[in-house]
Amino acid sequence: MKSVILLVLLTGSSLLFAGCSSNATVSDDIVARVNGKEITAADLEKAYQGKINGAPQIPTPEEAQALKFQLLTQMINDEILLQMASSSGLTATDAEVETKYTDLKSQYTEEKFQEMLKQQKMTADDIKAEMRKGLTVEKLITKEITQRINVSDAEIKDLYEKNKASFNLPEGYHLQHIMVTPVPEQQVTNAKRDDAKTPAEAKAKAERLFHDIQGGQDFGVVARDWSEDSDSAPNGGDLGFQPLAKIEEIDPKLAQAVQRLKIGESSPLLDSKFGYHILKLLERDSGGQKDLSSPQVQAQIRQVIFNRKEEMLKAAFSETARNKAKINNYLAERVLESVGKANAAAAGTDKKSEAKDDKKSDEKGDGKK
Repeated sequence: MKSVILLVLLTGSSLLFAGCSSNATVSDDIVARVNGKEITAADLEKAYQGKINGAPQIPTPEEAQALKFQLLTQMINDEILLQMASSSGLTATDAEVETKYTDLKSQYTEEKFQEMLKQQKMTADDIKAEMRKGLTVEKLITKEITQRINVSDAEIKDLYEKNKASFNLPEGYHLQHIMVTPVPEQQVTNAKRDDAKTPAEAKAKAERLFHDIQGGQDFGVVARDWSEDSDSAPNGGDLGFQPLAKIEEIDPKLAQAVQRLKIGESSPLLDSKFGYHILKLLERDSGGQKDLSSPQVQAQIRQVIFNRKEEMLKAAFSETARNKAKINNYLAERVLESVGKANAAAAGTDKKSEAKDDKKSDEKGDGKK
């Protein structure tokens, strides 16, 4: 939560320019407008409750306000992209949503599925609505950004030459990773948007995923759909090549398990201070200086360049979209107004106190005379 407060403090100066005039005739039920489309207080509260559901402690009022700022900013950004996708005819179809929903539901028994809905305080329609948004934005990003990214051989060669020393590597293990944590995650990147929030949930989920792997399900698909490792889940749990020392830093038990694995083999269910882990060994590498002629080196560099371009283009695309949108953040305005009123009230109280002190001082002076 402290990081969220810091985010708001760092971006607070931009809120000072939100203005207060547009808030005068707006109902308290509306927290923002995006090109005329309203985001309601109920929408924000629902997102907020979903975020803190299962949290180990109740946020303080300041933490709650900071988190709501962060969530509302994301909701505004999502709404802009959804409107752009809609105008381009990229809204996810009912069939696409139903396919994704059926895929999700197939991972549970009916009883477990209903229990999951209850824990997350969601209905089936809520899940489908979130899926539609996610699929729609994904279509827009693919069309406007992903499909347009090109990585040239010259770029690959240039990056290699500038970082040649970094390709003189120790012995490495190419791993896939599934992780389940016993606490709520701020960033959930798996395809199912699923997050175990308690130790009991984490243990049950990890055991289910382990049995799925043992039962023959594809490790990469399971990792992409369910893993709570925010960095590797979108890539099917792929960690790339990792030196043994780095694995030991996470937990010596993981390093020991990796050393015992044969290529293509998955580990038992492992636990660390971070949660539960399942590892799969894809390749071993003896290390040493790697040449640019190596397909692995080329693929690694290509992915690095691609990720950099994608990150930059996504940020630029989002910022350009915001520039073109008409946004009113009424929550920001109300916070500023409340702070102004509180400061004015405090100033008034101070003046009254000073006046009383002056009066007492004058009375004492008169008494001495």
